[in-house]
Amino acid sequence: MRSNVFAWLMVVGILGGLILPGLVFTQGTGRVYNPRLRRTYATVNEALAQSRNGDTLLVVGKVEGAVNFSLAPGGVTLIGRTSGGIPATITLETCLPNLAVIDTRGRQGRVQIIGITIEVPPGCYGILSRDSGRPLTVRDCRLVGRDRSALFSGIALVNEFGGPFLIQGNQITNQLVSAAILVVGRGAQPLQAIVRGNRIESDVTAGIIVSDIPSGSSVVIERNVLDGGDLGRGAVGILLNPGSTRVTVQRNTILNFGTGILVDGSPGSKILANHLQDNGVGIVVDTTTPSGGALVINDNNITCTSLAACRVAGAVGLYFAGGTYTLDARNNYWGASTGPDSGEDPAPGNSTCPEATGSNCAGPAGGGAGL
Repeated sequence: MRSNVFAWLMVVGILGGLILPGLVFTQGTGRVYNPRLRRTYATVNEALAQSRNGDTLLVVGKVEGAVNFSLAPGGVTLIGRTSGGIPATITLETCLPNLAVIDTRGRQGRVQIIGITIEVPPGCYGILSRDSGRPLTVRDCRLVGRDRSALFSGIALVNEFGGPFLIQGNQITNQLVSAAILVVGRGAQPLQAIVRGNRIESDVTAGIIVSDIPSGSSVVIERNVLDGGDLGRGAVGILLNPGSTRVTVQRNTILNFGTGILVDGSPGSKILANHLQDNGVGIVVDTTTPSGGALVINDNNITCTSLAACRVAGAVGLYFAGGTYTLDARNNYWGASTGPDSGEDPAPGNSTCPEATGSNCAGPAGGGAGL
């Protein structure tokens, strides 16, 4: 009996020697832990400098200081761990000349940033990637302004190529300058990027901006929820700038923006099955640059909570700003199967009612809550 108890205690002791150091290191707040080395660091940069390719670093509690992934000799995964009810947070008091709390531009391999709250000072990016081409994942993070009354930017891919890039499940709140999420390509070099399942809300200047995506790329913007919070401002939910070739924008929910989706000079792009509600204009096409006949806008739900309020605000469902090609905008839903609400110029011969007949638009249209 004693020998059995002794053997059991020996096993417990061995397991404790293997497990407890890790548990001890991860207790408390404001530390970064490398499980491979069983070492803790006061800052992320210290941990990156002593990492090796493939390491996972655990952020525990609130850690001060900017993060520079060029210090790591290879790819690193940065994961947040809640400790004592305190979420893993990286915070920076004032913006540095590199304009980023987390700077991934010089990464030497695949980088993943998962489950971390990032407090961003005014005028700064939360996460910045530029001219790398190496894979990057930003998942389940929360980006907030350190000064809740000031403007900041969220996640930016600038002059990027290659990849793949995955921006998924993040939450970006407060006022934002330029964009909550920015995806900009580089020249003729294709890139692969997915922006999926993010939530962007509250006084957003621009939700998601996509620019300069060359032929051969694969860029998908899907299942995001964007709430601009202000119908009267000039804010844009999703913006495809000129040169954004073959971008797919699908199954997003876009609420309370000046413009829900703006597509400009984006040949081959597809705007599919999005829900657009209570925006000043649901979808605007080609305000400056023609996209060409391959642009498709199908199966979207474009509507208002209060048709009367949207009429007073001068809201419009779909505005084609003067392209010389035939826009494929079939099978969109306007709140009812009879089509959009009629917006008629009462002057004789100036009926502008869509999908309707008769001088007073008394035909099949006018039943929907969409504009």
